[in-house]
Amino acid sequence: MSSFKVNEQELSSAGIEITNIVAKLDLDIEFDLSYLSTQIPNSTYEPEQYPSLIFRPEKLPTVLVTRSGILLFTGGNSIDGLKDSYQCISDELEEIGVSDVGETENIEIVNIVSSFELSSEVDLNYLSVSLGLENIEYEPEQFPGLVYRIEKGPVVLIFASGKIVITGAETTAEILNAADTIRELIPN
Repeated sequence: MSSFKVNEQELSSAGIEITNIVAKLDLDIEFDLSYLSTQIPNSTYEPEQYPSLIFRPEKLPTVLVTRSGILLFTGGNSIDGLKDSYQCISDELEEIGVSDVGETENIEIVNIVSSFELSSEVDLNYLSVSLGLENIEYEPEQFPGLVYRIEKGPVVLIFASGKIVITGAETTAEILNAADTIRELIPN
């Protein structure tokens, strides 16, 4: 999967854990989701609840299949998990006669959620004042964390416990840059 710009080993060595990867693959095929749901095991399609078919392979990331042929992978925490999930849905589609199931190289990461821990607690009131109002949202009565928007980068959730969640990244570099930014802003 050369198109994935995620180096899990590099993140791990920086103390960062991937908690969710969302990726998509556009097959550019029109699907009859009601039919697919009768043919693909471990799938559900309830259009009144959710407009996509939900395919839940055992112990793998979930695949959402849209009517327009977009596969959305979610719930995985590794590239290998995405590969396995892709292979599983590909096999199921090929078994029912869908021959063009795309290539793994065409899978595009749209969001990586990752997290790490600081070695100490964070005074969110102080941090909200010191960071300035332009890049943060902090309303403790509505959400227990501070939301910090890095310019041209991912969104970082900072919790008083010292837990940091980075969301909206698409590459290892974006995650590492966000982590470095936070570690500079909040010295331990």
